[in-house]
Amino acid sequence: MIFEIFAVICILGSLIRRAFTPPPVLIANIAEGIHGDGKVTKLTDAAITTRYLLYKPGSDANHAAVSGASEIPLGTIADEASAAEEAVAVNVLGSTPGTLLMVASEAITQGEHVFTAASGKVQDLPAGAGTYYELGIALTASGADGDLIEVAHCVPRKTVVS
Repeated sequence: MIFEIFAVICILGSLIRRAFTPPPVLIANIAEGIHGDGKVTKLTDAAITTRYLLYKPGSDANHAAVSGASEIPLGTIADEASAAEEAVAVNVLGSTPGTLLMVASEAITQGEHVFTAASGKVQDLPAGAGTYYELGIALTASGADGDLIEVAHCVPRKTVVS
């Protein structure tokens, strides 16, 4: 009889403990899956000494590289990296909420559409023939090469200038 009472008390105790114990929190340091905030982490293919440059896929799916004028960018690099293989935060174009900062390659008027330029920068409508990608509208103006501008960004749209 004592054994049965003890067994019932143990079972009830176990049930009560389960009912009031929160489930364990599982944490993994991997960047797989869906990124709801439009931000991802990538490794650099080379040193990046300027923040907010446009990036393209790098040497593999885990790497990012600075994009050129005719290459489709995926977003902006929010960090600097002193060498290759450093982790940087990147903002995905058309997915990151809000606006993005970008680096101008020239003077850009507020309200102008911005397009890809050399060295990961942006420009207004290119005069030279070629393939470029429209990235959004400048919300602030830039006075010269290297200035930061705020852009209402979109998914890159291919534009051919002839």
